[in-house]
Amino acid sequence: MGRLAYLFAGQGAQVVGMASDVKDLPKVKNLFERAESVCAGVVEKMLCGPQEDLNRTLWTQPAMFLADLAYAYAREEETGAPQAVCGFSVGEVPALCFAGSLSEEDALKAIVRRAQLMEEYTGRVQGCMIAVVGLEPGAVEALCDGKNTHPANYNSRKQTVVACAMSEREEFSARVKQAGGRAIPLKVSGMFHCPELAPEAEKFAEFLSALNFQKPRMDVYANLTALPYAEDFVGTLSEQMCSPVRFAATVENMRAAGIEEFIEVGPGKVLTNLVQRG
Repeated sequence: MGRLAYLFAGQGAQVVGMASDVKDLPKVKNLFERAESVCAGVVEKMLCGPQEDLNRTLWTQPAMFLADLAYAYAREEETGAPQAVCGFSVGEVPALCFAGSLSEEDALKAIVRRAQLMEEYTGRVQGCMIAVVGLEPGAVEALCDGKNTHPANYNSRKQTVVACAMSEREEFSARVKQAGGRAIPLKVSGMFHCPELAPEAEKFAEFLSALNFQKPRMDVYANLTALPYAEDFVGTLSEQMCSPVRFAATVENMRAAGIEEFIEVGPGKVLTNLVQRG
């Protein structure tokens, strides 16, 4: 096995029953018990649903945190520690926890606060996320107006996710079709990783400033910079909320650093499929 990286899945990958196949591992059982003391009911929502509830940001984010971290713990028993990790959006918090930058308790508190802020935001700003497939990133940027539509996730050469105001959903999808691409709505409850989230990102930074961040045991690549975290954990993690996820550039930089194999920790294979597409 070559140099290895774990990819921590993000919001949109959630499915009822995720992590049920690893829930009996001792380390995972301890994690789930700790989670219940911070976010009561989240384990039941993750394992039993219903899917409607699990799709709400308030539940999605802590549930994805638990599922990602549980799968990472299980994988590490098989492969040993990876040389690098990267989390997609909400997946960046379990990635930091896995790498030792945050304790499980602090990371759980952070993900619950992040979910609360973003749930409040979805009540303030009505929006959605639309995956644009078949167009280069520059072409997608040209379709966005920087007000109601913003490039939010740079996933691959032919897939960019756009944060879109609900009122503009049909018109933007029509523009995508006219340009020769496909517009696919994602199962998330708002428009994220865009400037509208700046007030919530500031509040999240205030919350994070009270937590104890440590140097990670392996490189943790940040969505904000597509580079390993340096020293500004609070600023990098909070600004991520209102900034695009630079996943394609992150994969390129990981490969340039010698990473040869990518394993997705979380439900599904969305991220490893993006890596394969390039």
